[in-house]
Amino acid sequence: MTPHQTDMALVMGVLALLSLIPATIALRRARAFGDWDLTSTMILLVGVLANLPTVLYVAHTGRSERLDSMGDVVIGLPTWVNQIGSVANGTMLVVCLAFALHRLLIARAQVRAAPLIALAIALLLTFSDGLHGLELLAPRQLVLLAALLAAAVARPGRPAFVGGASVVLLTTLLGGVEALIQPDTVLRECRPDNPCGVLGILYAGVFTNENIFSLLLVVGIPFVWLGLRGPVRVVLAFYVAFVAVASGSRLAAATAVATLVFLIVIRPRLPEEAAPGRGVSTGKLLLTAPVLAAAAAVGLLAPFHHPGPDTLGDRALIWDMARDELHQGTWFGLGGKAWAAKYPAGEIPAAVSPSLHNQWIDVLFAGGVVALALFVLLLVVLLVRGGRTAYPAAASVLLPVLLTSVLERPWSFSISNSLTFALVAAVLTPTAVSRAAVAAAPGSGSSPAEPPARTPRRSPSATARVRSTRR
Repeated sequence: MTPHQTDMALVMGVLALLSLIPATIALRRARAFGDWDLTSTMILLVGVLANLPTVLYVAHTGRSERLDSMGDVVIGLPTWVNQIGSVANGTMLVVCLAFALHRLLIARAQVRAAPLIALAIALLLTFSDGLHGLELLAPRQLVLLAALLAAAVARPGRPAFVGGASVVLLTTLLGGVEALIQPDTVLRECRPDNPCGVLGILYAGVFTNENIFSLLLVVGIPFVWLGLRGPVRVVLAFYVAFVAVASGSRLAAATAVATLVFLIVIRPRLPEEAAPGRGVSTGKLLLTAPVLAAAAAVGLLAPFHHPGPDTLGDRALIWDMARDELHQGTWFGLGGKAWAAKYPAGEIPAAVSPSLHNQWIDVLFAGGVVALALFVLLLVVLLVRGGRTAYPAAASVLLPVLLTSVLERPWSFSISNSLTFALVAAVLTPTAVSRAAVAAAPGSGSSPAEPPARTPRRSPSATARVRSTRR
């Protein structure tokens, strides 16, 4: 490590500790206003359990490469990490199913359309796996289905966003603590094919690489901005964006800046915070709709019309490979595990085996035209289901997803992964709130189908003082 990299690791650690102050204020406020509930806890557990094996692996072993008897680098995690992953997946499955049963049988919760569409996409990819003789219902596939089923009966809006924000803030804190204890484990080596970022480092925190970490951060910025309350949410959103820039990912850096600018200009509010009868202005609608449409169009067209490997490297090659095979599964795709199966067969390198590095062709390759149509329907439903009052919040959540979808795959519909919590939180964008609900619970995180969230209680001493003044 160079002196500059050592200093930057120290800076990241100190900033992570300092972020505890506004984070504690924001989460205590969420608890006081009743924003935190079982939905928040479920999303937090999904995020923690999905990332637990990787966090323990990096914290325990650092980033040392494992070599086989021939001196070649071994791809994959050690056995003990996979065993922890199996326990974590089993726990996540039980948590999600228990949550869904509680919400359905005891809380009598309303079933929501957007998570059901996401669940339909995941089921379609499972069906396509069976059609092509691939493994049916792998453990992580079952976990994803259970998480989306839980989302279908969860509370939308602020409770979901608070849970998503807590996962993001927890990962930044863990990365900062690790930077103070073992600074060499949080930084990756800069190479000619993977140069340092604008801050001169590749900061991966407690993740195996900076791309996964940076994706988690940028899709989580809107959760921090919308889910938390007060000025501290802005401070925390800027902090998360800074960590994304420090990761060294140029896509993440550009997305983080664009998302912050979008949030500052649009100033989205949850429906229960908006003035009764006021929705998104025509000016904001004319500004946001073209931005989202352009990001979606670029992401959809990029795999089919790109400048080539000289500019995009391996992405261009794998896009061309996938595009040449699309005719083999035009309607229902080739299966959610079809692309990853190419690595054991020796057709693709390990670095590109997790996904096709583009959300649109990833869905099209795995689930065909039907899955792609469902994906578009999901985006439309998320944008319009809350009406004009919820549209700015939904647009803010989807912007980083659409921007990163050009060169990455932020949402997995085939198996659960590090970003499953973000998918669950995103499909729980707020619905419209009636005027009566707004008047009954100003600034709460409740949905129209749920009881109003409680407001902060006054202490007995404060109540006594009020009574004494009335006398």
